Amino acid sequence: MTSVQQVSFLDFPWVLDYMLATRFNSSLRQIRHAVCSIVLTLRTILSAAVELGILVTQDADSVDGALSAKPFIDNMIHVITECLQSFPLCLDSEFFHSFLEPLPSHLRFLCGNFHPLTHMKFEDSAKEKAFEAQTKAITQEPVLKQIQIIKEHLRAPLWMMMHDFRSLHGEEKLLVEDVREAVRVATEMHARETRECSTWPQVMGETLLLLLPLWKLSALAVAKGQDAFMRMVASPPLDANVGAQRLLRRLIEVLLSEKADFLDIALWFAAEPSSAVLLSSCEAVEFLLPEAANDEEFTQFRKLGLLRIQENIPVLQNHIIRLPKHLRALISAQWRKVVEEVHLHLQLYLRVVEGFLEVQKEVRTFVNSHLFVELTLGLPLLTWLAADGKSASLCTTFHRGFPTVAA
Repeated sequence: MTSVQQVSFLDFPWVLDYMLATRFNSSLRQIRHAVCSIVLTLRTILSAAVELGILVTQDADSVDGALSAKPFIDNMIHVITECLQSFPLCLDSEFFHSFLEPLPSHLRFLCGNFHPLTHMKFEDSAKEKAFEAQTKAITQEPVLKQIQIIKEHLRAPLWMMMHDFRSLHGEEKLLVEDVREAVRVATEMHARETRECSTWPQVMGETLLLLLPLWKLSALAVAKGQDAFMRMVASPPLDANVGAQRLLRRLIEVLLSEKADFLDIALWFAAEPSSAVLLSSCEAVEFLLPEAANDEEFTQFRKLGLLRIQENIPVLQNHIIRLPKHLRALISAQWRKVVEEVHLHLQLYLRVVEGFLEVQKEVRTFVNSHLFVELTLGLPLLTWLAADGKSASLCTTFHRGFPTVAA
């Protein structure tokens, strides 16, 4: 059975030339393996070119055009040596840029200098046979040509995907600003009504942002099909019973309802926390996310976010149930606008995931048909917010930068 290489989207070489700086993960080992294959191919060609140079130099008088061919061989050796020089122990974006970006021109230069050699003939049959063996070693190395074809074919969809990621990043920032504004307005409303300076709107804003991973999983469950999702949670190892499945459906409905009221959502979590645990379980996340996706956001939600939410909910419940009816209506209206923005963010998130699935399929098919390698791109982390939920500024620390377009 052929092993499948799993490579994070942001670590894929044809994406790295888009980026000035990134953070890398363990999947870079697979990229190193792929680059090493390219380097080995180049070294095979270099070895053959050196042998050609020796043959031509030894028999300069008996080879047609030997003296004129020597510069072409020297050029081949030079350009390959330039490609191979300073191969690093640790691959980084700077190396990918210096190695892959000039590769197309290097390949064209290599082919242009190799072609004249195909017209050379030796009078000595043994040397002619040796010459043919070395030229065959070069002409039978199609990997570099195929890699360039793949790079040119996949550049457009991969760069479009990067632009989609940037759009999602921008929308997430706007959503944070909407939450900040809702916190400010709710705090002012409550202060005017009670003459008290309360911090619970701040807790509400923090809780909303902490719930974003759960909102995403709910949207993914609907997009993938709730019936299929329920069959999965009903199977081992989760073995969710009918009651648990009903509560899970209700949670998804509460989060995605067109008229969702965040105050009601908070009260729902106070009454029924178990469905959130089920929806964010390892098995559920693996089922809902694309193959080989980065699930750090949801892992952190299980480890930290959910615990923080459970600490916040009793505080919110205590204040919500004591709100005067007219004040609750005003505050609900303010937070309903934020929930609408969350739903818009989810629509973009789903479009990005859907687009990624198409790119993932295209990369897998195209690379396999040209290099006969099974390669799966992994969806990168699609949030730029801190995951600990402890920030006093509504979890708004953006914990990683986003790449900019290289000039």
